[in-house]
Amino acid sequence: MDVYSQRIKLFLAFVPLMVAAGCKTPLAYCDPNLVSRQINCRTSSTMESVPPCQTRIPASVQLDDGLSEDEAILTALSNNSAFQATLAQLGAAGGDAVQATLLANPQFLTYLPSGAKEGQYTLYAPIESYLLRPTRVKVANREYRRVGEQLVQNGLNLTRDVRLAYTDWVLAKQQTDLALEAEEIRKAIAKLTDDRLKDGDISELETIAAKVDALNATAALGVQRMSINIAEARIATLIGLPQLNEPLVPGTIPEPTLPVQSEEELIDEALACRPDLHAAKWAVAAARERSRLSRWLWLRLDGVVDVRDGVGYEFTGSGLRFDVPIFNRNQGGILRADWELNGALHNRDAISDQIIADVRTSYRQLQQGYENLVILKRDVEPALIDALQIAKKGFEDGGSDYLIVLQTTTQYLTAKGQILAQQAACNRAVAELERSVGRSLGAPPLIVEEVLDATSPPAEIN
Repeated sequence: MDVYSQRIKLFLAFVPLMVAAGCKTPLAYCDPNLVSRQINCRTSSTMESVPPCQTRIPASVQLDDGLSEDEAILTALSNNSAFQATLAQLGAAGGDAVQATLLANPQFLTYLPSGAKEGQYTLYAPIESYLLRPTRVKVANREYRRVGEQLVQNGLNLTRDVRLAYTDWVLAKQQTDLALEAEEIRKAIAKLTDDRLKDGDISELETIAAKVDALNATAALGVQRMSINIAEARIATLIGLPQLNEPLVPGTIPEPTLPVQSEEELIDEALACRPDLHAAKWAVAAARERSRLSRWLWLRLDGVVDVRDGVGYEFTGSGLRFDVPIFNRNQGGILRADWELNGALHNRDAISDQIIADVRTSYRQLQQGYENLVILKRDVEPALIDALQIAKKGFEDGGSDYLIVLQTTTQYLTAKGQILAQQAACNRAVAELERSVGRSLGAPPLIVEEVLDATSPPAEIN
């Protein structure tokens, strides 16, 4: 075999070698179950994927016996259109990660034979594409994790919003029940005043006051019933069922309790496991890789193989084609990348500070609300119940004045309303605290290694 045939075969083998090299590592990190797995770990709710323009009630959700708080959260994670729209960002980031693994296409230049001029075939292989690909893939993989962790935080935010709306919904139902009780008490007192008026024990003026109180109680009941409809509309929108024809019925919320962990322990756990802080750390890692990459973006290095078509195909030589970095060494891109890294570092620190503030605020709000609730239920409520019974009995027997009954009744209803308000405040604080920590307080504490997941790309996110 002559030397020209060997060179032609070498030239023809060059393209398959580049294709084979393009199929090697590094690989893109794409885990489409990242968000659902993390949300399930943190909230014990298994979210479902619903196609656009559709709504789906999860199989485990039964609306016939009322909508519980857990069912509302599960339905929201599966149906909330705004949250589902943000999940598309994970797929887009996965596309960027796959694209980062691809090599630039080689260029083929040909001059056709014309007259005395020989045909010429030149292949340019972008060598810098091989050299810079590992760093590009690192950037894309870290950006993918950043997007995924931020979407997990979005899921926790949605869970918090649903719990707050559910608390308002249950509170509206409880306040309506209290308004109904108030109406019954006012009407009973009005009836007693009528009976005492017939017996000549009181004046007609006192009966008018009792009737006015009963009418005001009826009006307040109507307002409270309307507040249930408003709260129901809000929760229906959050769970993605705004067009549901059948009315929703709220369930009950467990009595609030203080967390087992101390405030400092919860802060430490939040700093270790909050997904938005993880997202900020992945953003720092991606920015650091982009800063490194920016130092080499001016690079253009092509391998050249040249073949001429004379009497036969003749391998005429090979070489390199490259840019000479005299004027443009990507100075502006380097400056921009460095400042983006600086901004990512400050953003990470700002999120860390905000996490501490969130945990401290919600923990102390829960502590304050719980202590007030204990005082109201342990000391105030029993005393007012006894006082109301005594006042009503005395008024019925003709021994008590109507003003005493009115005052006692007002104090009783006010205390009941304060208990409901404090219970709702505690439940809101629990929802905020769980969002601040990054998990349900009823679940075991999170382990950092499990949260980060062993399938994550090899990188230091700090």
